[in-house]
Amino acid sequence: MSNKKVAGTIMLNLNDGSKKFLVHPVGESMAFVTAKVSEDMTGLASMLQVFKEEIQLDVTSINLVELTNAHTDAENMPLFVFEMNEDHVVPSIDDRYVWEKPSELKTLLASYDIEGVPMF
Repeated sequence: MSNKKVAGTIMLNLNDGSKKFLVHPVGESMAFVTAKVSEDMTGLASMLQVFKEEIQLDVTSINLVELTNAHTDAENMPLFVFEMNEDHVVPSIDDRYVWEKPSELKTLLASYDIEGVPMF
């Protein structure tokens, strides 16, 4: 199981009613936050560990709202979608991760064949 990967994003509910999504910039494009599934952890626990240790998020402030599968020619990954309110966001996150507008997420989602399109 050590070569299995999971992906995730967090939908940030802003105080003005708009939303942003946590993604990982890769060159000129975006990718989901990914984690290798540890031998002694579930996929969900592995994703939460990345949020907690790499991004320094308080994982008690996020809620899982969707779990689906993301497919490409190269890989098949569970995709976890969490949400959190703006009041709980850390002032600065690691520069390997950014909050992007929903239009960027739609572009990213278009690069995958998603089973059970996330409802948000």
